[in-house]
Amino acid sequence: MRRLSALLLLIAAPLAAQERAPVVVSAAPDKVAVTLYRDPDRGEDPINADAPSSLALIVETRTVTLPAGVATVRFEGVAGGIVPQTAIMFNAAPRERNRDAALLSQGGLVDAFTGQRVTLRRTDPATGKTVEESATIRSAADRLVVTTPRGIEALYCTGLNQTVLYPDVPATLSAKPVLSMTTRDQPGGTVTITLAYLATGFDWDANYVVSIAPDGQSVGLLGWLTMASGDETTFPDATLAAVAGRIQRSDQTSDDTGDNARWAASRLNRSWGCWPAGTTTSDLRLPPPPPPPPAPPPMMLAMEAGSDIVVTAQRRMETLQSVAVAVTAVMEGLGDLKLYRVPIPVTVAAQSQKQVAFLAKDEIKGVLAYRSKIDWDAPGNPQILFRFRNTAKEGLGKPLPAGRLVFYQDGPTGTMVMGESTLPDKAVDEEVELEIGESEEVTLDYAEEASDRKAGWVDYRVTVKNANPFPVRFELEFPTGRDLRFTRLSARTERKPGKQVMVLTVPANAEQEVRYRTSELRKPGD
Repeated sequence: MRRLSALLLLIAAPLAAQERAPVVVSAAPDKVAVTLYRDPDRGEDPINADAPSSLALIVETRTVTLPAGVATVRFEGVAGGIVPQTAIMFNAAPRERNRDAALLSQGGLVDAFTGQRVTLRRTDPATGKTVEESATIRSAADRLVVTTPRGIEALYCTGLNQTVLYPDVPATLSAKPVLSMTTRDQPGGTVTITLAYLATGFDWDANYVVSIAPDGQSVGLLGWLTMASGDETTFPDATLAAVAGRIQRSDQTSDDTGDNARWAASRLNRSWGCWPAGTTTSDLRLPPPPPPPPAPPPMMLAMEAGSDIVVTAQRRMETLQSVAVAVTAVMEGLGDLKLYRVPIPVTVAAQSQKQVAFLAKDEIKGVLAYRSKIDWDAPGNPQILFRFRNTAKEGLGKPLPAGRLVFYQDGPTGTMVMGESTLPDKAVDEEVELEIGESEEVTLDYAEEASDRKAGWVDYRVTVKNANPFPVRFELEFPTGRDLRFTRLSARTERKPGKQVMVLTVPANAEQEVRYRTSELRKPGD
């Protein structure tokens, strides 16, 4: 019996010491660095502004004064989407960590004061005056139910102003997200602690403004980093950076325990369960909005020789940078990835987006072309594209993170929008194709000329019509590695990975015919 009592004392001693460990509060970091990662599974979709789907690495530097022995440090003001299992503390060895998800909110106050008395301030329906009366919170599972001198009632169903006044703030609720860490035995004193952790609810994307030269032989490129925070914490004067490239994402960094707790604490249903539901006009349908104004006619992507329009390089640069760029993010190497660092401290505001320029090139030389891809055996509608080699010789020679593109071109009536598209990640010395949009000046007629269905072949004729007042380069892409073979191509071709490209020049205001045969690759016995 004595041995058992001694064993229990040995077990209880460290637990009691842990419970009595003094608490040291770190209200805010001295310095903070925020590094954003792009969601690798978002593809070509834009950032979800309401709920960014990726993560960020947060590194905070804090100065605290620790007592000797074991202490619990409360780091207030961490990111609300912190993933606790990723937190690392330097300069003070941790023994335990805890994410305090009970935030000061309407839902948290109701839960904390359930069964206790509060003050109810509302408008008296008979007199219209504001009155206060004592009430006891009974339940908040589905609705906020209280007991007053009038009886038991559900709040917020009268349509009148109603407010619950609480006598104090419970010690269990925090106005800021908190991470608690209990240290091991240490000598004490003032120390500088570095706290690093991953947090969900962040994302970033690249956006490009492309200015097409009037002759179609070059483009200007202005790149922006669009960085989004869906977190409730603001990080002032932060060192901000974004990592470009696809990273391996662990399911553990998608932890939503804190998110669910914060969501539940911040919501208090004000209308569910009220009767009668809605009003006499709740289900009436609004008339449809008026149709948008007609789009302006498309601009030509190149001009005839001798055109009256003269655009100098200086004017093109002014058009490209119509918004002054005071700060440009600096690119750095990060293994196989690229890191874009903002050179000055910036504020990463809660639930906001920020844009920083990272690329500005006035003249990138390339080729304007029209392309149609064969879909099984029929060509698709021609697309306009600008192709260039990503080298310094051609005017760029820098990595291009994946993002969205908007194309502009100057014309007789001013600058016009030419189209929008997306761009995958492109490395240096890689061929880059900027897809501008579908062509209205270059069209196709497609017809079957001859066939032998029994033998499995069909001959096709494609008529390429060019309504532009200048010759164009047209490309017809034939896929390879499929159960359909393309032969008897009537024009020269270029072989590229996964495809064979027929290339021809179509004169101004003219048309040109090309032919090809499709043959099915049949297996023995078919």
